[in-house]
Amino acid sequence: MGVGADVAADETEIIGAVLQGEKERYGELVSRYQLAAWKLAYSFVGDWEEAKDLSQNGFIKAYRHLGSFHGGARFSTWLYRIIANECKDFLRRRGRQPELLILSGCAGDEEGEPALDPPDPGAGPRQTAQDRELASKLARAIGRLPMNQRAAFSLHHLNGLPLEEVSRVMGCREGTVKSHLFRAAQSLRRVLA
Repeated sequence: MGVGADVAADETEIIGAVLQGEKERYGELVSRYQLAAWKLAYSFVGDWEEAKDLSQNGFIKAYRHLGSFHGGARFSTWLYRIIANECKDFLRRRGRQPELLILSGCAGDEEGEPALDPPDPGAGPRQTAQDRELASKLARAIGRLPMNQRAAFSLHHLNGLPLEEVSRVMGCREGTVKSHLFRAAQSLRRVLA
């Protein structure tokens, strides 16, 4: 049995225990996925506090509907889909298009913010400034991508999910995810060229 199968079996055991009344065990899943959930929400909404609230809402919704989790996918996949939908709904209610943010040089500047992409300690001030400018340009370019392309890009490239898991989170075929990623890459190449 591989590592992924071990994680899935462990998640199934925890979920079974929660459903049998050991509600405090849900905290194990929250601890395991809290930072990743927060990062995912932040990549959609671009605000730490909103991201924290949305990821917490996602955990609450997952807890309330835990009985409907069938285990065909990992809990994290199911949770990320809930959080992505929470973010999309939040942005629709606010009348905003989701903004995908590239976190470069962000070492958790404010208390409580995670260190997501610390700057290279060997880079000089000029290189650091160039990296930040490129990250800013890339973030603007990604912000102009259609929602499905942005979501696929965020989940795969920024959050490190494999294509199979991205397809489950987005609720589409893996080939469709590849198509979204390909189109996103083409658009980004044109903008950054």
